[in-house]
Amino acid sequence: MIGVWHVLTQQQPYRYYSHERIAYKFLTWSWQLDENHRQKMTHLQFARYYLMRLGIGNELQRVALNSKHPHLLATVKVIQTLFPALGF
Repeated sequence: MIGVWHVLTQQQPYRYYSHERIAYKFLTWSWQLDENHRQKMTHLQFARYYLMRLGIGNELQRVALNSKHPHLLATVKVIQTLFPALGF
C-alpha cells in the first residue's frame, strides 16, 4: 500500500514500478473496498480510473503478474463514458 500512497499523494508513478505493477496495486486495493467506496465501479474499472487520473497506462489492456491469471482492464472509453465531466 505504500506504493499506492506514493502514487496518489505525489501524483506521479512510483519510479520502481511499471505501469502494470501500479495497475495491479490499484486492482488489489479495489478488492478491499465495497461497491459504494468504488463509486459503483467494478474492480477493473476502478483500476483503470485511477491509472487515468495519473495519466499513465493508457496502453495497458490487461494486468497479469501471473500469466495464468490475467485481469482484463476496463477500456479508456468505458471510463470516459462513466465520467464525462472529468474530461479524460
